[in-house]
Amino acid sequence: MLIVQIKKTGFLLGFLFLAAGFSSLQAQEAPPKLQAALFMKLLGFYTNLGSGDFTIHVVGSPGVASELKGNIGKKIGKAKLSAVSEGEGPPTNGAKVIYVGKSVKAITDYSQANKVLTITGLPKFVNEGVTLGVTIEAGKPKILLNLSATKAEDVNWNPAILKVASTVD
Repeated sequence: MLIVQIKKTGFLLGFLFLAAGFSSLQAQEAPPKLQAALFMKLLGFYTNLGSGDFTIHVVGSPGVASELKGNIGKKIGKAKLSAVSEGEGPPTNGAKVIYVGKSVKAITDYSQANKVLTITGLPKFVNEGVTLGVTIEAGKPKILLNLSATKAEDVNWNPAILKVASTVD
C-alpha cells in the first residue's frame, strides 16, 4: 500500500513539474538582444514619439540597457534615440520611454502621471500595468499591449499595432 502511495505521489509530482515546464515554454522572457530589436521596431507605432531626440530609461535590466545603447543614433520615424539611461527608479531626465524590469508599481505610477510609455520583456508586467511587452511563446516572439495602461499613459498608437499585438484590458 505504501509503495502504491509513493508511486502515485511520484507520478503527481512528475506531472506537476512537467506542467510547470510546459507553461514556462508558453510565455517566457525574450533575450535582451531580441527585446531591443523588437522594441526599436514597435516604437515606430508610437505616434507620441514626435520628431526630435528621445531617451529610453531602463529600470532593473542591464542586459536590455546594453542592447538598447547599441541603437543610440538610430531613427524611428522622424525621431532619433539620443540616449539610454539606467536606474533603480523613475527617470530624472525626461525620458519618453521607460523599460520596466522591476518596481512595476512605482514606475507605472510615474508613467501615468507623466504620460510616459512603459515597455517590458516580462509578460506578467503587462498584466500589472505596463503598456507594451514582448515575450516568447511557443518559440516565437509575441507582442502584448495593455489597453488600460495605454489609456492611462495617454499613448497614441498607429492602429496597425492592433493587428500584430495580443491585447490585455
